Amino acid sequence: MDAATARSIAHSSHPDQRTRAGSLVTEHVERVAASVAAEARSVAFLHDVLERSDVGVETLVGQGLTPLELEALRLLTREAAESYELYILRIAHAPGAAGRVARTIKLADLDDHLREAPGMVGVPPYAWARHRLEFARDQRDGPDLRIASRP
Repeated sequence: MDAATARSIAHSSHPDQRTRAGSLVTEHVERVAASVAAEARSVAFLHDVLERSDVGVETLVGQGLTPLELEALRLLTREAAESYELYILRIAHAPGAAGRVARTIKLADLDDHLREAPGMVGVPPYAWARHRLEFARDQRDGPDLRIASRP
C-alpha cells in the first residue's frame, strides 16, 4: 500500500483517540512511521487500525494492502483474549519477512511508548517486550529496518 494512503486511513481511523499517556494516537503513529524505513512505513501507519477502529481487512486490501503487509499487520494486532506477553512472543518468533517487518514496527512502537510515558504505572511491560523483541531481531533478522538506529 502506498504510505500516503496508509497515513490517510490512520488519520481517519483515530481522529480523537488518545494513547495511555494522553497524546493523540495520530501523533503516535506519525512518530512510529517516521522511525522506520520506507518499506515498513505503510504498516507502521496502520499498526493500530485493526485493534482500535472499525476498519476491516477487506477495506485495507481494497486500498492496496499487500499480502506481506497484511500478514505483518495481523501479527501487530493483539487478539482480545491474548495476554500481552503472548502477543509479544508471537511477534518475536514470527518467521519470514512479515515477522521481520512486525518486529521492526513493534520496536519503534515500544520506543515511542517508553519515551512518552517513562515509569508510568499500569502500562504493559514495555521494557520487557522491547528486550524480547530486540533479542529476537538480533537472532533472526538481517539489517534493521529502523532509521533511528542507523549511524
